Amino acid sequence: MMQAQTSNRRSQQTSPARAVHAALQGFGRDLLTVDDPTLDLPVRQLKVCLALFRRSCSMSEISREIGLSPSAVTQVSDRLVRRGLVERVFQDGDRRVRKLKLTPKGLHLMSTHEEKQLERIAAALERLSQRELDQMLAGLNILTQSFAPTNGVVVVR
Repeated sequence: MMQAQTSNRRSQQTSPARAVHAALQGFGRDLLTVDDPTLDLPVRQLKVCLALFRRSCSMSEISREIGLSPSAVTQVSDRLVRRGLVERVFQDGDRRVRKLKLTPKGLHLMSTHEEKQLERIAAALERLSQRELDQMLAGLNILTQSFAPTNGVVVVR
């Protein structure tokens, strides 16, 4: 009997999670998957390029931002350097501090990626009423905030 209650409670908790998961999968598949050369990049390489898209970063900054070990970031960045998408640069003439930044080729690739995504999103949003758009944005903001760090405290609802 106790096992049935636990199972029922778990399915009640995972049901909304499954619905959100399915919606996000559909969103990603239908909205963000476009004919895009960045799709040829392995996921880890794409994450590093996305981290570098707006600014140069140190290896440790990238490691923290995307959740990879420093050694994994080094391996991924070595591959990106060989592809000509990323370069290592010294920070402000200090040869001890090296950062990664996108090359013009890498910047062009990521800019094209963003432009294609934005065009696709804009086309989808044109089909929504202002009320639907407001509701969607509010929902996305709530979901984003629920992923925010809680200083080590796990929030269970």
